[in-house]
Amino acid sequence: MQITDYLTDATVVFFFANSLYVVSYMLTSMFWLRLLAVIAAASTFPYFYFQAEPLWSALFWQSCFLVVNLVSLLVLLYSIRSVQFDEDEGLAYGVRFSDLKPHEVRPIFKYAQRMTVPAGEILLRDGEANDSLYLILEGSFQVLKNGAKVAELGQGHLVGELSFISGEAISADVIAATDCRLMHWSKHGLAPLFRRQGLYESYFNSVCSLDVAGKLRTMTEGHAA
Repeated sequence: MQITDYLTDATVVFFFANSLYVVSYMLTSMFWLRLLAVIAAASTFPYFYFQAEPLWSALFWQSCFLVVNLVSLLVLLYSIRSVQFDEDEGLAYGVRFSDLKPHEVRPIFKYAQRMTVPAGEILLRDGEANDSLYLILEGSFQVLKNGAKVAELGQGHLVGELSFISGEAISADVIAATDCRLMHWSKHGLAPLFRRQGLYESYFNSVCSLDVAGKLRTMTEGHAA
């Protein structure tokens, strides 16, 4: 038997469908993963139907797979179209999370808390434990080590990022220089999101690392000047 005898139209479509499955599992975009999974499931129907006897059980499970992915795709499309930010979320998106699509940052804001810190109040103390990450939306903070000012942080800067990613104690005092407005996340509070979608944990670690690198570069340039 030659391979051309085996490769009927239905079989070719079946191979195509399984190739789409493989490709979809390699994607990080949930939209494209769901879309390819829907196309792949639909493409298996001719193969399972045009047998000597239709494979009804296979058709049933492929139909279930198609419906689940189609519903998930429609929910995702709805969430993309319906994303709206309040004032704090819009500000946070503009100063820190603009590298994400609006629907991608929505889960991050879902776990965020808001707070205000009056001028002169200590946000973080040297040597204390901390599991929270703070984003400055408005105002500025001074970073003091042994009473000496080592840095000033303003809108868009993160605070507590080193202890957030490392679990180590705070290494300096952070005091509000003006009245400040913050958005913050606790590692414990973010745990459900990280368990459900591990890419967000990697994203937070990346954001914190980049913020630390930016602060070190600014301090180095300041000393050089």
